Amino acid sequence: MVRSKRIAAQVAGMEEPIKKRLKRDEEGTNEDLETLQRSLLDQCLCLMPESVLIKPFQGIKVLRQEDTRGYSTSYIADWNRDRTLLFVSSVQLLCEVAIKQNARGLVCSRIGDVCDALVRNEHGLVDHLIELSGHSDRFVCFSAGRALSAFFLASRAHVDPRWLDRLTDNALSTNNPQKMSFSLEVIKRVVEWKDCEEHPLEERSGDDRPPASCHVLSVSDPDSLDSSQIKCLCIKALEAKWPSVVSRFDRLLQNESTAVTFLGLWEAIISVKANLSVVDTKPFYAYLDRFVMLLHSRVSPIIWKHLLDLFNEVLCYGSTLALQDLLAEEPCSLAHLVVRSVKDSRLLDALPYRGGSGSFGGGYGDGDRPLLQKVVLLVLKSVAVTVKETRCESSSDSSLGSENEDEDEDMAVIERSIHEVLRQLDNCVKTLLPFHPETPVAQWVVQLFADQDDALVEGMVCCLDVSVGLLQRPNSSAELRRALSPALSFAQFLRTVSHDPDVLLDLLVSNETCFLLYLLRLLKYVRRNWIEFVSSCSGELDDIMSVFIRLRLAIDRLVARALFPYNINPVLRLLEKCEQMYEGNAG
Repeated sequence: MVRSKRIAAQVAGMEEPIKKRLKRDEEGTNEDLETLQRSLLDQCLCLMPESVLIKPFQGIKVLRQEDTRGYSTSYIADWNRDRTLLFVSSVQLLCEVAIKQNARGLVCSRIGDVCDALVRNEHGLVDHLIELSGHSDRFVCFSAGRALSAFFLASRAHVDPRWLDRLTDNALSTNNPQKMSFSLEVIKRVVEWKDCEEHPLEERSGDDRPPASCHVLSVSDPDSLDSSQIKCLCIKALEAKWPSVVSRFDRLLQNESTAVTFLGLWEAIISVKANLSVVDTKPFYAYLDRFVMLLHSRVSPIIWKHLLDLFNEVLCYGSTLALQDLLAEEPCSLAHLVVRSVKDSRLLDALPYRGGSGSFGGGYGDGDRPLLQKVVLLVLKSVAVTVKETRCESSSDSSLGSENEDEDEDMAVIERSIHEVLRQLDNCVKTLLPFHPETPVAQWVVQLFADQDDALVEGMVCCLDVSVGLLQRPNSSAELRRALSPALSFAQFLRTVSHDPDVLLDLLVSNETCFLLYLLRLLKYVRRNWIEFVSSCSGELDDIMSVFIRLRLAIDRLVARALFPYNINPVLRLLEKCEQMYEGNAG
């Protein structure tokens, strides 16, 4: 008994110096990390001793207790919250500074050395950051995810595929929604990354450049500026696990934030802005049909919005599909399903416009206008894609000798279906918003999207293309022709922008909308259907042509000074032709 007490006292006496040593070591590491962060904010690590630079990362494993065999170790997950956040934020800052300097072509040599050591994963950093995905503190988990995505982007082509397998396995190894959300969010940030997104004003600032005393290395390797390789690696790692991830979505709905992360990642992968190849993204077009079925009254408005964003990204009409001669099977299948769901399953009745009641009901008042905008745009895109696909197939059949009567009959069937879909859409919008009962779709579309340039222009392109593609036949519906009248749509648009040609010029110069596509197709329609256009303008022809003429003069001035960013001559020729017809009509 006495001997046991003596041994216990000896052990206690040994533990106390170790605890003190660990505390000193922890305080020293924290000081090193704080010094590292201050130096990184100055864009240079040249003045920091190499031993000080390496120590914080070697400190991922720290002494915890001593026994007869030596020292055991403790990991990041065992640290206190403040120390963990300090370390993780330092990793993120280091990688982000390296990325920014690399994009400019001038990198602090010491920053480059430290990043290279991290990329070699000498300290097992990746596993430690992934381990934090299950941390009890949500902010620690969030910060670790930010650091890991920055690490992957800094590593680019040098990322070990096994790290990504570890990350995707982490999402599926348990039913922990926090771990799944962590992994999906890391990949999402990588996929959404845009190279060279620096704001022009930042380039003029000297505050975020290395000081004159810094030993700077020039980076000339173009591959070092391209994030497409790491994006592809992430997509490939996720592709094999995608069916399993999708199969868990029903359970994810019980955790809304994880479901939102999943849908956001899916949208980011499919988005044309991600600049991923068709081959890489094709596997992620599977399973869309089962998600359309989730648009019902039991699903929250937030999930509705993210589902609609996903579907609208698949049907990227103004930026991609409207320009293609032959449409892919996946967007066409989605468009057909949406059309059928509106026409036969009354999808619009389930729209949770007023806080998830499951029915938009009657009367007016405050409601979820952005949700309504998203569903209207989806229906318009689905209709436009369906019409375009039918015309493409008819043209292909005609080249093989099909009869025009068969083509006209096919278009008549499509027209009846589209007419019913647009009737239900019109009824839905007018039930929710105080539009006059006689306001045609082409007009209220402009009013509905007046606060969103990109959606507004895409909606007008859809209405125009459906009108031109479906309703130019002799027996087409006069009611539907008026509902989608390109003249009424454009007249309302000009009223919205106060007949200011500078607004049209800004939209033409900007790459944020598909206004060039819209204007070209509108002017072609006007040229080919001048009499119909004039009769549909309802006394506003002079105002419309005044805008056209002033726009042409403004473009002429820019072209004369070589200031227009692309070849605008096709638009100029069409404006001149419309002006000639107007002068002939006036005479």
